Amino acid sequence: MLKELKIENLAIIEKVDLEFENGLIVLTGETGAGKSIILSGINLLIGEKASADMVRDGQDYLLAQGVFAVNEEQEAELKELGIEAEDNEVIVRRHIDKNGKGKAFVNNIRVPMSSLKEIMGTLVDIVGQHSHQMLLNRSNHLRLLDRFLGDDGVSIKKQLESIYNEYSSLERRIQDVEKNKKETIEKKEFYEFQLQEIDKVALKDGEDEKLEEEYKKLFHAGKIKEKLSMTEDLLKDNEKNALSIIYNSRKNLEIISKYGKEFQENLERLEKVYYDLQDCVDSIKDLNDDIEADDMRLEKVISRLDTINRLKSKYGDQISDIIEYRNGIEEKLQLLDENSFQVKKLQKERDEAKTRYYSLAKELTTIRKEKAQIIEDNLQAELKGLNMGDANFKINFGESTSMSSNGVDSVEFMISTNVGQGLKPLWKVASGGEVSRIMLAIKVIFSKVDNIPILIFDEIDTGVGGETVRKIANKLQEIGETTQVMSITHSPAIAAKASQQFYIEKVLVDNKTITKVKELDKSERVQEIARMLAGKNISEAVIEHAKELLGDI
Repeated sequence: MLKELKIENLAIIEKVDLEFENGLIVLTGETGAGKSIILSGINLLIGEKASADMVRDGQDYLLAQGVFAVNEEQEAELKELGIEAEDNEVIVRRHIDKNGKGKAFVNNIRVPMSSLKEIMGTLVDIVGQHSHQMLLNRSNHLRLLDRFLGDDGVSIKKQLESIYNEYSSLERRIQDVEKNKKETIEKKEFYEFQLQEIDKVALKDGEDEKLEEEYKKLFHAGKIKEKLSMTEDLLKDNEKNALSIIYNSRKNLEIISKYGKEFQENLERLEKVYYDLQDCVDSIKDLNDDIEADDMRLEKVISRLDTINRLKSKYGDQISDIIEYRNGIEEKLQLLDENSFQVKKLQKERDEAKTRYYSLAKELTTIRKEKAQIIEDNLQAELKGLNMGDANFKINFGESTSMSSNGVDSVEFMISTNVGQGLKPLWKVASGGEVSRIMLAIKVIFSKVDNIPILIFDEIDTGVGGETVRKIANKLQEIGETTQVMSITHSPAIAAKASQQFYIEKVLVDNKTITKVKELDKSERVQEIARMLAGKNISEAVIEHAKELLGDI
């Protein structure tokens, strides 16, 4: 239940602090006094949109805060949403600045607006014009029916949704495989030509680098041989002299090496130079012997490089890219037969999922029809109690031509409001007053399964009067025995049935209009209900009528 409501700087409200009890609570007052603004404050707490023009003129912010009492079941639901109740209470706060930027807090923890809506959806249900439109919209009827499913129905629906997702996934995979197969078949000859072209060359990874190196040597063989010969001659001419110098130097250092580490280190360096020089002379001689100007080999290398470069221009910048592309098209060609087998396998799995889907969908339809019958019977009884005894309400079932996560059922609420009339869609038949009563009857039925502790009715009495409004008043009082019910009303019959009544009025303070809210005691309620009955012309008879309506309350 909503225990406390605090609003600051919302439209013409400067500040109100209200405390609520269980039962039926009514908000009354003259038209334009600000009753709907109180409802706007509660709307902010359940996550409705806020805007800068909601902030009272001249103020920097608006604040709405509510303290909600929760039972163990609601506490468990909130815990699943990440909210810990403290002392069986939840404090919700919205703060909006003059620029329209806002923040929401639940138990002093900031939450995004989407989370606030989800959290408060378990606590508060506001029934207004939006709800009426929701009821008249056929697309919402299946969802309304499914709230009555119970544990077995919900379990079957979850299984059905899971199988539907499995079916959809298999269908997408089949389409993907068949698309790839079709593309491969269309390009089969082209792929085979490419495969043959690449295989004919018999590429080896890194081959191009080796050929480039060989090409350089062959192309510049004359120059290389000339320089090697010159180097070999120079070394040969000076080898004996150089080796002799190094040899004698070694001898000198060898004699003095025992006198210092630095002499030994230089001796070792000279020995390395001595042997390296000998190796270098031999290596250059071998290189010179190996180099030959082979025009035939050069022509073959150039031809091979041209072939490789031609493939690179088609299939990739590196030989590894060409080989990877080659393996890819080979795999596609191999998959043609495998795809045919894979499609058959996937089709079999899809058909099995479809069979399981329709089997479960049939079970769900059976449960839905059973629940629909219960709703029809209960709603018929409720409508009778709301002065719509001639109404005939049915939930019409149709079968969808396509699968969905909700099953194969399409439903629509049908009604006839007078004897002899055929059933027609609800939106075609019901007047404003009738929709209000149907909505009230539906809320009575669904409150048993929704577990929402607070129901707020925004002028449920619109378009009705006389005996009908008295029956609505009795029904609201009846719901209030198990659920906190709040109603904005102009009806004295409804106001008289309340366990708590608040009077809302506009007053002028320092040339500024503000809304004031006051909880009425018994004598004040008599006066207010008398005003609702007769306006300003309150006679003793009207006072007596007001007392009679209030009875022993």
